[in-house]
This record gives sequence, structure tokens and C-alpha cells, in this order.
Amino acid sequence: MIRSKFHFSDSASPVLALAIHNGHRLPEALLPYTQISAEDRFREEDPHTGSIANRYANHIILETSRFAVDLNRSPEKAVYQNPEDAWGLVVRNGVLPHSVLSGLLYSYQNWYTTLRYQLERMLERHPVVIVLDLHSYNHRRGGPDAPPDPQEKNPDIILGRSNLPEGYYHFIEDLRQRLDGQSFAWGSLDVRCDVKFPGGHLPRFLNDRYPGKVICVAVEFKKIFMDEHSGVLNPVRLDSLRQTFHQHSQAWVNYNLHIKTAR
Repeated sequence: MIRSKFHFSDSASPVLALAIHNGHRLPEALLPYTQISAEDRFREEDPHTGSIANRYANHIILETSRFAVDLNRSPEKAVYQNPEDAWGLVVRNGVLPHSVLSGLLYSYQNWYTTLRYQLERMLERHPVVIVLDLHSYNHRRGGPDAPPDPQEKNPDIILGRSNLPEGYYHFIEDLRQRLDGQSFAWGSLDVRCDVKFPGGHLPRFLNDRYPGKVICVAVEFKKIFMDEHSGVLNPVRLDSLRQTFHQHSQAWVNYNLHIKTAR
């Protein structure tokens, strides 16, 4: 039930980019039980993060919506069933049949099995693999006519470190410093760590399962490249953001290739 684009084309690269909330598709079996509109789903998904992920030779981009299966939550919470599971949004029009729910959870487990297989193949070639868990977030919660939320708590890029051992914090701070202040379309990037979004189940799972071998950092891009209410994309801003992030994250990885373990 989960559709993903798995692309691994560079065995020399220790970087894997993930866009697990990029998708908008719902499985056909779920449609009769879905109450939420496509527009409301799109607002809470992370559109165009796949465009950022595909700048990396190794990437996985989800085509299936988080409103089918949320890969950034634990198995018990991965399928939204009640409003409290989805920020008060009414996602379902009734209880999901067992056959549909079990199919979604099976696809969740199968996806994680495939992810582990691909990571372990990369680890055969690299002592450390960097996983970039790419997301985006809304910053105009007051509505389409309201001003943007204050910059103080809404930087352009947030790097979430809470699911990493503290020994890795200085690596992520290095990435922050490389990105902060860089030119972005019309101004300069404001990049901070650990604001609002600490990172979800996926980075916690990977960092716990592969200690000293996988560094998975959650990256949140503010939706300054699109109108989060209408869904209209600003392609110039998106292209500027994806190029800037890719350039400086690659330089960060290349500089730290000699690092095998955090101390």
C-alpha cells in the first residue's frame, strides 16, 4: 500500500536523503473511509521535499500520503484513526476495517525492512552513513490573510538533534553554521537547531539501531517556497533553497568523511 521511489546510484556517496512525508496519494482501499479533504491533507503534508531529496544520488521519496501511513511514527501510532492523532483533524468517517488497518501496518513494516536492507548495503561500503530526514512545516497558522508566524520561533531551516547522542551535536552544529546566513533567493537563511521539531520516530529508530554507524538528522524547511494555503509553488525560491542546502550539506559531509565515531 506504500509507494516509494528508491534510488541508489552512487556507491561512493555515504548520504541517503529521505522525503517520507512528500506523498499525497491514498491507497484505493482507504478512500471509502477517508473524511479529510485533499486540500487539508496537502496542507499538512510536506510537498516538494522530494524535489530536495532527489538532488542526492541516493534517495527515497514517498508517493503515499502520511494520512495513509505515517512512517515518522511508531507502529502503534502510524495510522491516523482519531482527531487527536492528526492535530484535531477529522481524518476518518468511521472505524477502519481490520483488513485495511492490517494491510497498512504490514506495508509500514515492509518499508522499514527495505530501508534497513538498503542502509546495511551502504554500511558495507562506508563506516558511517548520513541520513537526511527531510520535512517542511507551516508558518501561517493564522490563515491565508494573516501575517506569517514570528521569525523568532520559525527559522527557515530547523535541524533536529534530540534523537541523536549528544556526542554528535557538534557535527550538526557544523552543518548549521555552514547554512546559516547563506543567500537564498531574496535574502539569507536563518538556520537553527532544536526549535519546535525535535525529530520523530524514524531518526530515533535509525540512531538507536545503528549507533556509531548512522547519523540521522531531522531537517525541517519552512514553507517559504510555496503558499501553504493555496498550495501554489514558487519555483524560484524552491530551486534556490534546494541548491543551497545541497551544496552546503555535501560540503559538510565531505569535510567529515574521516569521522567514524562520535566522541
